[in-house]
Amino acid sequence: MSLSPEVRALYDEGRISTRQMIRFQFGSGIYGFIARSEPLTWSGVEYKPFGLIEVSDLGSGSGTTADGSFTLTLAESPDDGLTPAVLVQIENEDYRDRPVRVMDAHFHPQTGELLQVETVARGYLDVIEHAIDPDLGYVLTARCEGRQLDYSRKNGRVRSTADQQRRAPGDKFFEHAGKAGRVEIFWGRKDSSASTSRRGLLGEPFKSLVR
Repeated sequence: MSLSPEVRALYDEGRISTRQMIRFQFGSGIYGFIARSEPLTWSGVEYKPFGLIEVSDLGSGSGTTADGSFTLTLAESPDDGLTPAVLVQIENEDYRDRPVRVMDAHFHPQTGELLQVETVARGYLDVIEHAIDPDLGYVLTARCEGRQLDYSRKNGRVRSTADQQRRAPGDKFFEHAGKAGRVEIFWGRKDSSASTSRRGLLGEPFKSLVR
């Protein structure tokens, strides 16, 4: 997404107000968070204040060679209710391979009006690591795979209806994949003689895949 002329002009003037937004699509629902003191409802999702979530530098590259992986880091904040006991509850969620979207929300510096929401990264949540930092305390680090890997990565996953539901609930693309088979279809002019009555014009049956 390119910046609107108004947002670009405010950037050039150094007067834009930008807040980070993160959208998680877990198995239990969609959760949105924004780095400001007030909630924001955008595109049907309420983004709740969540303190600071650090986003690593986004992977570089282009096309199918782009990596696009990034990490999200959240440290405990007892004053905001983010105690270690609360943070560890993330493991009760179905988060593996779930979509993550990182955005920048641009506000007018005087009126506070939302001018534009710009997507800066998309990916899938891979693993969440738990650690104790001597300065920050309890820390969660979510490692996300960039969407570019959909075009290049190799794995042992067998595409099936059940597997597809994890990524796109309701998608029935693989519903009949297990029923594909090989069938002989005879093609061409049939000879009247018994020896060639079941053969094609070239003397061999035409074989094709029918799904």
